[in-house]
Amino acid sequence: MTTLGDVRKKVCADFTTAPHRLDYHQIMLVEEGGGVFTIDSTPYPSRAGSLLWIRPNQVIQFAMPSDMEARLVMFTETFPLRLRAHMGMLDDVLRPSHWQLSDAELDTFRRVLDLLQEEFERPDEGMGEDLLKHLLAVALLHIDQMCRSHHSDAVHNGSPAGENGELFLRFRRELEDSYRKTRLVEDYAAALNCTPRTLSRACRSVAGTTTKDLIDARVALEAKRLLVHTDLSVGSIARQLGFTEVTNFGKFFIRRVNMTPGAFRRGAGPQNEG
Repeated sequence: MTTLGDVRKKVCADFTTAPHRLDYHQIMLVEEGGGVFTIDSTPYPSRAGSLLWIRPNQVIQFAMPSDMEARLVMFTETFPLRLRAHMGMLDDVLRPSHWQLSDAELDTFRRVLDLLQEEFERPDEGMGEDLLKHLLAVALLHIDQMCRSHHSDAVHNGSPAGENGELFLRFRRELEDSYRKTRLVEDYAAALNCTPRTLSRACRSVAGTTTKDLIDARVALEAKRLLVHTDLSVGSIARQLGFTEVTNFGKFFIRRVNMTPGAFRRGAGPQNEG
């Protein structure tokens, strides 16, 4: 645990103002000031009471200079307890990343963070890691509960349940492992030992859209991340994402994002932000 102010003191200014990619979870509660925080090319105007969750491999940056102060909780993918209630929040990169908390939600979440901070700073007497894991689980469950109240649609209404929900969570994990290798629904169904129709039914039940749309959305998200975060050529990005022809990647990107990869990269540059 740390604060945004402490991070600014320890790293160069470019670390906060330039796009960079995290390899861990970072939960941020804004306490003072405000600014625009960008996650995967989506700007989130943030102020006191804003809660942001940046997941591993997401590209983040401050889109403009900011006097923002915030509390940060950072943890690896393997640290949290794997409670079914919040596994969807941990594993699904397309879940919400930003909430504006009500006064009651803010008071509750601050109390949870205070307990987490107190235990984090306490000398370890043999149970420290277990206590931290359970307190972090409480924090994540509170976020999941707030997510349910802020997003009533089927896509974000808590953790999926039943057989369709279990299959959907398995699909999302398989998608994270395989989206660079295949965009075929049949390949994912085979990996999950089900039929394409069964997988499609699970995706429609939980996410309200098709399996193919979810696969393509994940590939497009990674393409945008690489365009913003790296200097790789469009051809190199296309190959990384499993496209044998750059022209096919270009057509795919235009269909998903409504602009060419080059135009997206230019539009996401620092000179065009704010």
